[in-house]
Amino acid sequence: MRQRDGRDGHRHRRWARAGSVTAALTVLLTAGVAGLPAELPLGVTAAAAAEIQPVTITSDRYPEDDQWHDGAGEYGTFTFDAESPDAVRYMYDFTGQSHGTVTTADPGGPVSIRFMPDHPAPYILSVRAYDSKGSTVGLGTSVFQVATGRTPKAAWRLDDPEGSERAQGTGSAPSATAGPGVTFGRPSHGWNTGTAAALDGTSDAYLDAGGSALDTRKAFAVGAWVYLPDRPSRSMTVVSQDGTDGPGFALGYDDEAGAWAFRASPAGSRPLSWAVSGGAAPRQSWIHLLGVYDAEAGSLRLYVNGRLVKEDIQRGRTVASGTGGLQIGREGAGSGYTGHLRGTVADVRAYDRVVPSPEADELGAVKPHQVAYWPLESAIGGVAPDMDPKRPDEPAGAGLSLRGGASIYTTPDPGCDPGTDPDCVVDPDADALRGNGHLALNGTSAFGDREAGLLAPEDSFSITARARLSPLDTGEDQTVLSLSGHSTQAAVVRYSASAHRWELAVTSRDDSGATVSTARDAAELPSTEGQGDHLALAYDATTREVRLYVNGQLAGGQTLWTNSWDLSTTRLDVGRSATDSDGGDHFSGAIDEVRVFQGALNEVNVSTLSLLESGSSLHEPGDSTSGLTPRGSGT
Repeated sequence: MRQRDGRDGHRHRRWARAGSVTAALTVLLTAGVAGLPAELPLGVTAAAAAEIQPVTITSDRYPEDDQWHDGAGEYGTFTFDAESPDAVRYMYDFTGQSHGTVTTADPGGPVSIRFMPDHPAPYILSVRAYDSKGSTVGLGTSVFQVATGRTPKAAWRLDDPEGSERAQGTGSAPSATAGPGVTFGRPSHGWNTGTAAALDGTSDAYLDAGGSALDTRKAFAVGAWVYLPDRPSRSMTVVSQDGTDGPGFALGYDDEAGAWAFRASPAGSRPLSWAVSGGAAPRQSWIHLLGVYDAEAGSLRLYVNGRLVKEDIQRGRTVASGTGGLQIGREGAGSGYTGHLRGTVADVRAYDRVVPSPEADELGAVKPHQVAYWPLESAIGGVAPDMDPKRPDEPAGAGLSLRGGASIYTTPDPGCDPGTDPDCVVDPDADALRGNGHLALNGTSAFGDREAGLLAPEDSFSITARARLSPLDTGEDQTVLSLSGHSTQAAVVRYSASAHRWELAVTSRDDSGATVSTARDAAELPSTEGQGDHLALAYDATTREVRLYVNGQLAGGQTLWTNSWDLSTTRLDVGRSATDSDGGDHFSGAIDEVRVFQGALNEVNVSTLSLLESGSSLHEPGDSTSGLTPRGSGT
């Protein structure tokens, strides 16, 4: 019989608190955890389940108690110890995150695993022990609570007053001395009402913290917001930390890769020779960068705007000690510095732990910001006003000019009499798509347009509208939305007459010979009745992906859109495609609820928009988190 030490009483008390093997089995079956069968083990009845012996679960960092333990992004050790001397294998599952199998060194012996929770929440760890024949010989559960990950070890908001010579640090961060090429007080990223630091790209463009912020031999993460006024033509560093033979790490833009990059110096190898890169660097766009080194997993990760763009796993590989000063806007190179940044930086953070993916998304996800909205309920002097849902009684921006016979159809008073009231005219096709009105287009000459200047030059954007085709098929392509340039269109959402489907087409440049890429809805025919179809175009400038959504569903997959367009020069056409010299593909039917966003909408956003009533928005009036506005931050 297996000998027990003085901890047996504690072990059994813990099991009693868990509620017996039967209770553990109930947890396993009701939770439906991955990797475990959804029925009783073969040959085991519910009555016999009580005879299965317990598995004790202990943890150094995440014990089963009433406390919330730090925290997401921190590894903890979990030890499984079955009462049965025959246990040779354990199957475990952390509900909703991770599962696996581990083998004992000796029958009946304990085993330990390492696990990192990726978000704050109560967790259920379920464990099943097996003997050499594959029979279940033990069950156990542990419920533990994980708190939010530790705050940054060091941070610099860079919102110091204009004229400052130093950037104040938070946490354990010292003040960072600013070089002459740094100007404080520049506009920051949109949700932050503070300011940022602009660096002019010269050798004087840097902020030197004077001391190290991180022990690069252990897990760490570093992030920052950065804004480039122009397309980068050379490598530039946003954040780095000096080391003995070179930087311990560097986060910034790599010209050779043509992308953002997170580089680290492996122990015993060339400086910064371990690298991950990805994500485009559009000009005049706020980008969030986050580099993560997970020492236990042996991985290097790069997130751009909250999205993991690249991960490299090399188990056993470690990062060399970088104990020098943290640098903002440059990196060490031999006896000097290189990679001086020309751009604006805000909110630099350094963590002495892993930042997991859910937290990375929270830190860097750019919420789309509505920059124009035409509910198309009315027109004054041939112009449909732009409306801000936060201030519905006043125009928000440039209106949509109605041309070529375009008009606003308004649903008449249901009590009017066409025989006595000359203004009581009912559209023979249908009621208004949304609200009390929509844009009525004749398919030959009518359209609406908004002058250029609505979008940033290269930033992510989205455009949505509701459209209903006329029942009479003209046999021609019909455009709902178009970003029109001088010689062609940057992007067009249209009805394809040949395919009888909604279609998105994008071009590589403003040239009649440009490459055209398309995405087409294959699910269903466009609607000619009722409220028509909700259409959305969403472009992510960092991934170069453009998507078409029809009624809230992704249509035709994601299309790579590599382009050289300056989107700030494009005009928005509603109901036709056009160039400087010509217009065509006029829409026959009704268009309503046209919205333009800076930022890429996701499927949840689009699905919500497709259900909104006229006059409402994705965010309630007064909501300070309604999105990021890419305010100008040129240097």
